[in-house]
Amino acid sequence: MSEIHFTQREAEEQFESTDSDDELRSYLEELAPQIGWIVIFFNSLEDGIAQCIRDVMLHDPYQDERMDVFLSEMMFTAKCRSLMHLYGQIIESAEVKLMHTDLNKLEKMLLECSKRRNEYAHADWIGLKKGAYVRVKAQSKKRGITQRYKRFEPEQVESDIAFINLARHTLNEFNERIIGQLWGRE
Repeated sequence: MSEIHFTQREAEEQFESTDSDDELRSYLEELAPQIGWIVIFFNSLEDGIAQCIRDVMLHDPYQDERMDVFLSEMMFTAKCRSLMHLYGQIIESAEVKLMHTDLNKLEKMLLECSKRRNEYAHADWIGLKKGAYVRVKAQSKKRGITQRYKRFEPEQVESDIAFINLARHTLNEFNERIIGQLWGRE
C-alpha cells in the first residue's frame, strides 16, 4: 500500500479518473467484501467498548439501557477515551496487576483501528484515480486543502481486517483481566 499527499490543485493535476466505469466496478468488486468485513469487525469492536464501559460502571445489568442513552450519543473515540479513563482510575485506585503501560498499548491499538476504519469508511471510492489511488482524507491547512490518497492492495485490506479483529480480542481479554482482578476472581 502506498500513501501520498497533495494539495487539491496538485491532486487535480496529478490524477486522472479511471478510464471507464468497468475499471472502477472491477476494482470495487474485488475490495468490497473485505471493506464490509472492516466495517463489521469495527462495529463489533465499538459495541465491545460500550459493553466494557457498562462492565466497569454498572453493578446492575438492568441499568444497561440507561447507560445506552449516553453511549448511543458518543462516537468511537469518545467511548474509547472514556473507557481508558475508567480503566486508568481502576489501575490507580484498586489492587490490580495491570499497569498504565498495558492500558496505553490497548488505547494505541484501539485508536489505530479507528484510523484504519475511517480510511475505508470515508474514502472516495467512486472517485478512483488511475493507478488505483483513492482519496481517504481531505484536510484544510494553511497551504489550502490537503488530500491524502492511498492505493489499497487486497493483502493490506486483509491485514487491516486481522488487526481490527485482534483488537477486539485484546480488548475482551484486557476487560476480563481487569474486572476479574477488581472483583477478586483472578
